[in-house]
Amino acid sequence: MKKVKGFTLVELLITVAIVALLAAYAIPNYRQYVVQSKRTEAHNKLLEVAGMYEKFYANTNRYPTNVSGGGTALSLDNSYLRWEDYQIRHQDRPNGGWRLQAVALGNQASDDPDCLRIRFDSLGQRTPAGCWND
Repeated sequence: MKKVKGFTLVELLITVAIVALLAAYAIPNYRQYVVQSKRTEAHNKLLEVAGMYEKFYANTNRYPTNVSGGGTALSLDNSYLRWEDYQIRHQDRPNGGWRLQAVALGNQASDDPDCLRIRFDSLGQRTPAGCWND
């Protein structure tokens, strides 16, 4: 009798089941890492713009009134302040100073609902706290 080479149906089903289990575990973890990396990108941009606010203050002895527009505001282009996942916005503080806010957009907003608005202000406050502990 001639021996047939190849895989049995049971061997193929076991292999498919193992691959499915690995994918079921890996895909959600990968998505979470992507969400966190995009949030970290927003943190970096907030801190970069905050540095620009402080430089503006050092040069003019007052804080800018906005992130774009020129004159008493920073002259940042909208393409710098808005990208696929976040938009940087200026908020006035009642007692002076500044507050910057990164607002989640698109898929980032739906994938990261607890961190829709990430804020950093002239007092060094980072809110919400859970969104900064990466």
